[in-house]
Amino acid sequence: MAQLQRGGLQVNYVSPWQDEDVRIALQAATQMAERWGEDMAIMTDLSVRPLKEADTPPLEIVRCPAAFKKPDNGR
Repeated sequence: MAQLQRGGLQVNYVSPWQDEDVRIALQAATQMAERWGEDMAIMTDLSVRPLKEADTPPLEIVRCPAAFKKPDNGR
């Protein structure tokens, strides 16, 4: 359980994921962004897919570095 305290407000919450699962999702998204040359989305179930294929708001967007970007050919 984690605690957030800000301006007198204290919120306790339980993360539904293990830290290791989140770390793996971030690593996968980073590697996929570099390899595929496009931005990736980490979804609410921690799956990773290209941002252009995300059908719901992602938890996180991992941007592809400019050096690895592939042209989108008018897409």
